[in-house]
Amino acid sequence: MRKVTKGCRTACSFAILLAAASAQPTSAAPAQEHVGKPVMLALDRLELVNRTATVVDGEIQLNAAPDAGLAWIAGVTLNQGCLSLDVRGSNEFGRSFVGIAFRGVDRDTYDVVYARPFRFRSADPADAEHGLQYMSMPDYPWPVLREHSPGVYEASIGSAPDPNDWVHLVVRFRAGRMQAFVNGVAAPQLDLPLLTQVTAGRAALWVGNNSSGAFRNLRDCS
Repeated sequence: MRKVTKGCRTACSFAILLAAASAQPTSAAPAQEHVGKPVMLALDRLELVNRTATVVDGEIQLNAAPDAGLAWIAGVTLNQGCLSLDVRGSNEFGRSFVGIAFRGVDRDTYDVVYARPFRFRSADPADAEHGLQYMSMPDYPWPVLREHSPGVYEASIGSAPDPNDWVHLVVRFRAGRMQAFVNGVAAPQLDLPLLTQVTAGRAALWVGNNSSGAFRNLRDCS
């Protein structure tokens, strides 16, 4: 019997994922801003992981702290569907990562699409291509994806908004694929096969290592 090493399994797994990501994307309906059923964001409806939350002028703000932080949202359970919201980070280099986690199981297992606002207006186009990221924890964090599939699971958001302003994020996840749209564009900035086949469906506001973030206008656009 042929012995399959862990290294081979990892390499083979990424080869399969890269082939799937290179396949013809599904057709995408334009992402319309602020469409869908509103989902209440309130402190008593959030289950916090490694962060504290405050409400300021109707928005939820998560503080900065080491490692990623989540605020699980009560009443949202979607294994397939669509979520949209406004997120705001900052132009602080290497310390601003804001997005939405979905298909979540627990604090360690979830998919997430997030923005790196400090990359929005990078003078180097290669750096701007890191403005939007999809990853799946714990098996496919961004460093692993960038090493094995550079330029596949991240993209420029194109319009280069002010890094300190709100951006509108729409994430669709159905039929084995994920599509991410920023600021109402017609074509998705990311259109990829889902990295895992989990069947859970929790959703959370998400911030990355040492990052704070603000969130508002969450909607179920399924």
